[in-house]
Amino acid sequence: MNQPATITPLLNAISRIAIQPASMDIWDKKYRLRARNGEPVDLSMDDTWQRVARALAEVEPEDKREEWAEKFLWALRHGAIPAGRIISNAGAREHKP
Repeated sequence: MNQPATITPLLNAISRIAIQPASMDIWDKKYRLRARNGEPVDLSMDDTWQRVARALAEVEPEDKREEWAEKFLWALRHGAIPAGRIISNAGAREHKP
């Protein structure tokens, strides 16, 4: 009998793919959170994922927020990419004009 396919090998392969320079440039120019003075708030793409994950978890009951932030962060780190407006604005309110 055939065993069900597992996604683990695919995720492992994806996690080893280096971020391309063009992708870093787009993140820096469009999605990286910056303070009002222009200084970067997100120092890395992972900082962006952490900010977005925390913001998405804010709608959950307080006792479940950390759990959901971890789940969202896992998804973001493994290829779940929300719309650009979400990446740019989730968790960014205090840094926006």
